[in-house]
Amino acid sequence: MHAFRLLLLAALLAIPAPRDLGAETATAPTADVLAVARDLFAVTFDRAGVQLNAQAVDHTWTSLENALRTRNPMLDDPALRELRREFERIRLEKLRALMKDAPAIYARHLTPDEMREIAAFYRSPTGTRLMHVVPSVMAEIMGIALPGMPGVINDTHEAFLQLARERGYIK
Repeated sequence: MHAFRLLLLAALLAIPAPRDLGAETATAPTADVLAVARDLFAVTFDRAGVQLNAQAVDHTWTSLENALRTRNPMLDDPALRELRREFERIRLEKLRALMKDAPAIYARHLTPDEMREIAAFYRSPTGTRLMHVVPSVMAEIMGIALPGMPGVINDTHEAFLQLARERGYIK
């Protein structure tokens, strides 16, 4: 029974195996389609990505600043502000490089018209507002979801085992 519980827990925690991302289209996206995908990525990354980067820098800057001050007590506030801007710029540059293939993923899963419509929405006042609040909304949602996940997993496991027992599949 213990082994069955472990297998069931593994199944409940399982993340689907990556599917063949090329399955949605038989051929590589054309240059025109990639241009539309790059535009969509630029809209989303330039709004949400930049904001998420700034939040990540906010989260890590204090420890970096403390380390800098420890190594150079003569650093003044203007120098630290400049270093922070540079840190944020470098991090954003590295994130952009990391995500360089993201437009091709959009192009494999969305039509050019869909990408244009989504980009137009994100450029609208409502879309702009959504992109602004999504990082905060997701942080709050994850703050609720993550602590509750062990209970969800356990309750799901127990309810499923009870169902299997009632149906006579296990004792």
